Amino acid sequence: MANQDKSYIEEQALSKIDPSIVDKYGDPNKHPENQFSEEEIEKTLQAGREIFLTHLTKEGFPMVTVHVYVMMDGEMWSTTIKGRVKSRAYLKDPRCGICISTSGLNLPFAGGMTIKARAEIVEDRDIVERVSIEHGKRYYSSPRAQELFTRSLLTPNRVAIRFHFDKVVSWKNIGIVED
Repeated sequence: MANQDKSYIEEQALSKIDPSIVDKYGDPNKHPENQFSEEEIEKTLQAGREIFLTHLTKEGFPMVTVHVYVMMDGEMWSTTIKGRVKSRAYLKDPRCGICISTSGLNLPFAGGMTIKARAEIVEDRDIVERVSIEHGKRYYSSPRAQELFTRSLLTPNRVAIRFHFDKVVSWKNIGIVED
């Protein structure tokens, strides 16, 4: 019965989408009325569980990977291993794209955002440890699971990645026909 209820709710939401409105708006940069407010950006960053993160391969191709992240002191952080592809790529060219969707998040709005950022590889062990501990706290509720996850991250070659945001491009799901 739950699947039928979910299907009905989905169908009701989808039946309200007006394709002519979707085509009208296009690029969110051109339509600031459809972008997230600063508060919505912050809520999405806090509620998000994973990011889709880009870097360039040595051949110059963009690569997208899924990463967990934490917000510390108003900045986004993740980790990687020193010398691996992503670490080498960011040392060569720190530009990256970060995408977060509101899908599956408990937020009162829907949409997503892409962040143009610059990745900074940070090798300071105290910072790497702090980022790893914060990852454990963010993704696991029990102290034991937090400790185990943190320990799994704190490998000898672990480095932190700090993301410096250049620009946030966001979009609210548009095209809803008002009743």
